[in-house]
Amino acid sequence: MKRLPIATHGIYRDDEDCVPVRRACRERLERWHVPHALLRLETSLGATTVLTAGTNTGRPPIVLLPGAGLSAASALATVCALHEHHRVLLPDLPGEPGLSSSRRPHRHAYDVYGRWLDELIPQLRPDPVIVVGHALGAAIALAATPSDRIAGLVLVNPAGITATKRTWQLTRLRAKWMLHPTLDNSEQLLRYLSGSPFTPDMSLVCWYSMIAEHCFPGRLPRRLPARMIRRWAGEVPVIVADGECDPLLDRNRLRRRVRSLLGAEVQLLPGCGHLGLREAPASVASLISALPAAPFAP
Repeated sequence: MKRLPIATHGIYRDDEDCVPVRRACRERLERWHVPHALLRLETSLGATTVLTAGTNTGRPPIVLLPGAGLSAASALATVCALHEHHRVLLPDLPGEPGLSSSRRPHRHAYDVYGRWLDELIPQLRPDPVIVVGHALGAAIALAATPSDRIAGLVLVNPAGITATKRTWQLTRLRAKWMLHPTLDNSEQLLRYLSGSPFTPDMSLVCWYSMIAEHCFPGRLPRRLPARMIRRWAGEVPVIVADGECDPLLDRNRLRRRVRSLLGAEVQLLPGCGHLGLREAPASVASLISALPAAPFAP
């Protein structure tokens, strides 16, 4: 396959640092009770590993794109909420911790990630899919090319529509987490990112500690060009949802841009912060059921 001429670098601090991260993903998947399989596909960003679960029920399959720092192994709660009604395909994003290539486009180059998703979807399914993107995954979905292969978009805690809020508290917590990736510092960051009803479980706290120890964290996602977002208006059904307590997105700015660029309204997930895939998997399933292209109930 032809490689795109882009500047990339590996995300791991040392050549061997990928070992504990990938081992943790495999061990988590081996313990998972839901029948599943792993696909390994070649793309312009290198090998992409995709978790597949669920049965072909005649309902649209789901391509689920996780946010930065998350992998398929750390988003299994959402797969559990979906797999009885959909075939779910969950890739580890290239350039993020997980089982895919460690090649990360500089500054989260969205056009590169968009082309990656354009390549990936035809390899996954011959029929149209619903793309569900969380945080960085939502920005990647918007950077892809609208086509008849995509039956709908569900964007949760969407990066890229507005700039990420860079508060003093976020800067301080991220610095502590990156410089001293203890369990306490990881939990403090996760508590800031999530809504008050959500308590980060130890598996998520340990995951964040591990990736800070072994990986170079990516930059906070930047805003997409308006023309890139506007392409989706009227092309496919789009649902945008944000956590009621999301500390990273300015809700008023998000609403204005979603209305002007997508002609849609932002739905709120009560009590939820920025970790929608972990905090509110049942709510994510309900959003998918609300798509006009999906006339069924989960």
